[in-house]
Amino acid sequence: MAGEFLVTLGDLSQLDGLIKGRFIRGRGEPRIAMVGRSNVGKSSLINALVGTRLAQVSNQPGKTRCIHFYQWKDIGKIVADLPGYGFAKSSHEERERWEKFIRAYLETDENLELALVLLDARHGPTPLDVEAIRFLSFTGIPVNFVFAKADTLKTQSERAKRRKEAAQAIRQLGFDPELAYWVSSKTRDGLKELERGLATYAGVGAN
Repeated sequence: MAGEFLVTLGDLSQLDGLIKGRFIRGRGEPRIAMVGRSNVGKSSLINALVGTRLAQVSNQPGKTRCIHFYQWKDIGKIVADLPGYGFAKSSHEERERWEKFIRAYLETDENLELALVLLDARHGPTPLDVEAIRFLSFTGIPVNFVFAKADTLKTQSERAKRRKEAAQAIRQLGFDPELAYWVSSKTRDGLKELERGLATYAGVGAN
C-alpha cells in the first residue's frame, strides 16, 4: 500500500487544534520523526519507504520550514518530516524559530515513539548533527540513526572504514551502534532492514 499525505504543521498556533494527546487529526498511529540536515536526503528516503512520491525533493537546502505528516500504511505508523537544520543562509532569528518550533512539537505529541536521525554515509556525524542529537536526547525521545546515500561508498574497504568511524562516533555520543542503519534511496539497499526495524519498534507510542 502506498503512503498518504495527512497534514502540514506550519505554525505553533496550529498545535492545539492538530494534536490532541495521542491523536493527530483523530489518527492514533505512533509517530516517527525524521530529523536531519537540509541536504541529507530525508525527502528521498521518505518517498522510497512509503512507496510513492509524497515528500517534495528540492535542490534548495532548507526550503522546508514546516512539519509534514505522512501515513506509512505498510507498517501502520505516521512519519513526521521535520524541517532540515543547518541551512547556511538562515538568520539567527530563523534558527531560533526552528528550535522553538521543533521543541514545541516534540513536547506536544504524546504518541511520538522515535526520532530517526539521518546522517550522510560519507562523513559525520558533523558538529550540527551532534547538536541535533543532543537536543533530541534532552527531550527524552529515543533515537535511531540512518546513514543515507550509502551507495556513494564505492569500495568494500571504504564502507568498512566508514562503518567503523561511525560506530565509534555514535558510541561516544552514548548510543549503541546497533541502532544505526545504512541505506540508499537510489539503489534501495538497506531499506527492507530499516522498514523491519521500524515496523517492530515499540517505544513511547506502544505504552
